[in-house]
Amino acid sequence: MPCYRCGVRQTDPARGESPWRRGVLREHLVLVCPACQEAADWTADLDNCARCGGVHMIRRLDQVECLDCGQVRDADRVPGAGPGSGPDSGPHAGPHAGPAQDAAFADEVSRALERVLGQRLLLPVLLCLFYGL
Repeated sequence: MPCYRCGVRQTDPARGESPWRRGVLREHLVLVCPACQEAADWTADLDNCARCGGVHMIRRLDQVECLDCGQVRDADRVPGAGPGSGPDSGPHAGPHAGPAQDAAFADEVSRALERVLGQRLLLPVLLCLFYGL
């Protein structure tokens, strides 16, 4: 998953805890890279906890949990309300900002699968992923 602010892809740290931070933006889990965290306002766009006002939240299994106070609530189910959709999408639109990014991501996944599986297994795996088998 890329940084929702700049689009850079997450890489695993060599050791220790990841410097990337998680948050919830319009009911969707997002990541923020270390470079974007250097901006003073990097938490301004993130959703806040209704109980404690914190932004240290995660979303999983249609629930949003505040990691500061422990409040768990059901996520709103608004179709198309994810990062990068709607009238307020812009330079911080998130990972689904357009077809060019989707095509680049598809190419990246294809190259990774080819490296791991080799050319002869690539087509059957892609067909299984496409058809949900």
